[in-house]
Amino acid sequence: MDTFILATQYMFWVGFVGMAAGTMYFLVERNSLPEKYRETATVAALVTFVAAIHYSAMKHYVGTDGSIDTLLNFPTEIRYIDWLITTPLLLVKFPTLLGLKGAEAKDILTKLIFADIVMIVAGYIGETSINQAGVTQTGWTGWIVGCVAWLYILNILYTQVTEKAEKAPKEIKAGLLSMRSFILVGWAIYPLGYVLTLISADTTMIVAREFIYNIADLINKVGFGLVAVFSVKALSK
Repeated sequence: MDTFILATQYMFWVGFVGMAAGTMYFLVERNSLPEKYRETATVAALVTFVAAIHYSAMKHYVGTDGSIDTLLNFPTEIRYIDWLITTPLLLVKFPTLLGLKGAEAKDILTKLIFADIVMIVAGYIGETSINQAGVTQTGWTGWIVGCVAWLYILNILYTQVTEKAEKAPKEIKAGLLSMRSFILVGWAIYPLGYVLTLISADTTMIVAREFIYNIADLINKVGFGLVAVFSVKALSK
């Protein structure tokens, strides 16, 4: 268990370094993209920059001493503040890559961001309840509401966004479909991590949850941005 605790603590460092490196890459690549699509790299850099700031704070709280007390010392609020800022920015990339403007973009963004906020707030309320009192009804309710909101986001992506993607250049379409898969598969990691503490709220499960969250963040923030930027670079070639 001590080794797993230490590995989880260092995963916060890995998260910080990965987000910082991603930010530098997206900013460097930005000017190599067609002007029309540079906003894609800008948003990707914003996501990883915000995440790097929060991971810098979290790694300070969790320490590197292999102690469970130190690891569980960090405020859950920091992680959820990060998600409340970065996940809407990730979703903004869909209408951005599609080049949608005006009412069309507003309609899709309003639905996506509203559902995203519901998902994050429900998750925070539920997880805070678990951290304080173990497996609770509030914890289960937060998980269920969060999953329903996530499924609604997927519905928008697999209907409205996919329909719009059919009219986009093939490189952009391929990128959008890959990004859609991140929201389906990559975001599924979060409720899987959360549900561990609904099976049992002992310290082992809580540590495992944080370890899984850190891996998911790297995949969904750095990886998601890379797919978006690579699709634009393929188009420019």
